[in-house]
Amino acid sequence: MTRFTKMALGLVSSLLLFSTQVAGAQTLEPVRFGVDAYTTGSQIWVAKEKGFFEKEGIDAQITTFATGVEAIDALLIGRADMAVGLDFPIVSRIQGGKLTVLAGVFHSTPGFHKLVVSNEIKEAKDLVGKKLGIATGTAQHLITVKYLEENGIPEDQVEIVGFTSLLEIVASLRSGRIDAAFAWADGTQKSTDGGEHYVLTDDAAAKRNSSAYIAAQTEFTEKHPELTVATLRALNAASEFISANKDEAAALIAKNTRAPRDTVRELLNYNEFALALTDYERRGFQEVADFLAKTKSQSVTFETGVNPEYLKQAAPDLVKLDN
Repeated sequence: MTRFTKMALGLVSSLLLFSTQVAGAQTLEPVRFGVDAYTTGSQIWVAKEKGFFEKEGIDAQITTFATGVEAIDALLIGRADMAVGLDFPIVSRIQGGKLTVLAGVFHSTPGFHKLVVSNEIKEAKDLVGKKLGIATGTAQHLITVKYLEENGIPEDQVEIVGFTSLLEIVASLRSGRIDAAFAWADGTQKSTDGGEHYVLTDDAAAKRNSSAYIAAQTEFTEKHPELTVATLRALNAASEFISANKDEAAALIAKNTRAPRDTVRELLNYNEFALALTDYERRGFQEVADFLAKTKSQSVTFETGVNPEYLKQAAPDLVKLDN
């Protein structure tokens, strides 16, 4: 019997007790969330603003970080109980059992990342000998590597320059420190302002669709299984709201992230918000795991990093995993 199966046996009774307590209690239980400054945390902001967390007995305490990487790192150092992030940073940090993936929260459709290049670069082969910027340890990092692979360009034929934020990438493009980088959100426009750079292609050319996940401290989920399930119910309600009310959702998210409302609304078009654990998530997770196994000698699998039992309790129809 696996650890996840043993945990599942006690989950139902804990949930029944928690439901009774919430119904008769006024005090909300705190859950600390880490989100990025863009739209990865959309469901968390909407769940808070629309009262979905409060309905589930949760006091959502949200901290905004510059990137999803920082939000996931906050879990590892105890600054958050749960966080959302794209698959690359989560899978790369899950080894060791400190983190547990609870559910996919959205699928990213192609086009979110744009390859911004200097004007002298006309096609992929022109990148040979050039400097490419990456947001180290993020989905953009993997997209860059996949793009090079798809175009038959060995990594040792370009110079990879690592950064920690989109702001740094944009500044380095504009200053000429790097020749190309996949930018996203408002960074794309900022990178091309001035006429010295343009968008060559987008991440569809890397032939990879990514997912975002909500992850939690494993210790938190084991101590608070009822809060974990309640959180997923609230996020599921938020997902349904976003899908049906994108304009209002964009306004709520923009208010909390201080990003331009029009930018947020556009970004919502690149993500399909829905909680899920299906073979789609498993394939994407394993693609990252295989990449990490080759580059960092890390060993992690979907089965060891993801616990579907919480989502099964929150919304059983959303778990569709073939054996």
